[in-house]
Amino acid sequence: MKIEIRPSLFLASDTAKPFSLAKGLLLLSAIDKEGNLQAASKALSISYRHAWNALAEMESLLGGAVVEMTRGRGSELTALGKRLLAAEKLIHARMDPLLDSMASEIDAEIQGAISVVRNVLKIYASHGFAIEALNKQLQKKNIPLDLSYRGSLEAMSAFSRGSCDIAGFHIPIGSFEIPVFRHFEPLFKPSHQLINLATRRQGIMVAKGNPKSIWDIKDLLRPEVRFVNRQQGSGTRLILDLLLRQEKKTGRDINGFENIELTHAAIAAYILCGKADAGLGVETAARQFELDFIPLLTERYFLICEKKMLLDPRFTPILEFLKTGEFRTEVNKLPGYDVNETGTVMALREAFPKVPVIHGANAAPRKKENIQSRPGKT
Repeated sequence: MKIEIRPSLFLASDTAKPFSLAKGLLLLSAIDKEGNLQAASKALSISYRHAWNALAEMESLLGGAVVEMTRGRGSELTALGKRLLAAEKLIHARMDPLLDSMASEIDAEIQGAISVVRNVLKIYASHGFAIEALNKQLQKKNIPLDLSYRGSLEAMSAFSRGSCDIAGFHIPIGSFEIPVFRHFEPLFKPSHQLINLATRRQGIMVAKGNPKSIWDIKDLLRPEVRFVNRQQGSGTRLILDLLLRQEKKTGRDINGFENIELTHAAIAAYILCGKADAGLGVETAARQFELDFIPLLTERYFLICEKKMLLDPRFTPILEFLKTGEFRTEVNKLPGYDVNETGTVMALREAFPKVPVIHGANAAPRKKENIQSRPGKT
């Protein structure tokens, strides 16, 4: 058994008991997918009459129609129904990773109280769909893990301080590899080992059909384009800073730069709700929320640990699972992800042979750059 925390929507009033929208939203999602109420009822294994009554009750409480049914054309969600469904997706995209982290911490504490000898690996990792898939698969196999989502820099800083056993971060391939690497460089040590989790495509997510004709970073600078951003310290935010610096611009030149979401899925859901026109994120998030995606670069997502961790009995089953066809198959289902190097263990110099100097992995450390004073840093 495992602790889970899940958000739920309720309609509340001063005169009546709060009404849960959970079943109604599930029904709306099925109607949106199946195209009519009868097929949606069958998919949910409920009677047509029950589904009809559930819709009528929800519409009565909301004060408006959520589904429009036309003879011969099936069923379509109204503007209200679509907004409800989009709002639920945004809530889950925002909250699920945070709640999963909280549940993992609570579960570890409870298990520790049951058995004092239980010692679970703690991982701080940048949010991504491959690490999310890994966590879910390990849970099914009863391989314990305490996973908390953090920005790449926050995760690496925590790992450097010894606050976690393993960290997850990502660095782009190509011209941005060295500039992004330099942000992490002071935290690396010769004893560190990297495990390649996956590579993935990062780019601009926009509404279906790309109504604002957004094709590159320059289009984000147009005043009518509303942007949604990732938090300071996330790997995606570092990439945006570098893209802006290339254009000799800063965050002050982007409308909505201050709008912050903590995960790729939350960025996509924010755009789906019509609150923004564009945001940077991975392709998987765009496809899951039926958005269009303009690829900009490919990046590698790594797990980092001390060399001795590779032989730790808590970690060896995780490392072995990373190399299985079962896990690769799961990650290959994620749009924009590639698993050719998944499970490969390497030293820093092997992972980054093009970086001229690796601070901490060489005898003479380079002088640390004052990142905050660089032109264009926001």
